Amino acid sequence: MQRTRIGSLIWVALVAVPIGWSIGRVVDATSGALPPIPWVLPLLLLFLAIGMLAGARAVRGWITERRFDRRIDALRVARSVALAKASAYFGALLVGVYAGLGLLALDHLDSPMGRNRAVLSAVVVVASVVLTVAAVRLERAGEVPPPSDDENGGAHPA
Repeated sequence: MQRTRIGSLIWVALVAVPIGWSIGRVVDATSGALPPIPWVLPLLLLFLAIGMLAGARAVRGWITERRFDRRIDALRVARSVALAKASAYFGALLVGVYAGLGLLALDHLDSPMGRNRAVLSAVVVVASVVLTVAAVRLERAGEVPPPSDDENGGAHPA
């Protein structure tokens, strides 16, 4: 599995902005109201980010600090890295979609509901960025460093 490129995550977020704006436009045109943004979403995203950071700390401790007394095996590390990769792309997608919805809500700042949706979409964007950063950190923590010469007992292959 290759390392997630930050440029790819930015690209996903940028492509998702017009998608979120378009979805909001369609919902606004058909129902006469902006699409609802659940207030629990940023809390859930921050909860996931905390889990990712805790996982990154455990994995990094297991790999780099050689704390093999912990009950983490290689399969768990691989699953954590795969989850982190998926979470990074999901977070980038949410950044773009809710940025698009937030841009649409800027047209409705004269109403309290429009202001509420603009603020809530900004909070979701920030929480999604935090999730994406935490996921990338977990993925990077799962990388195994190359072996050093000290592990070979100082012997050089002939």
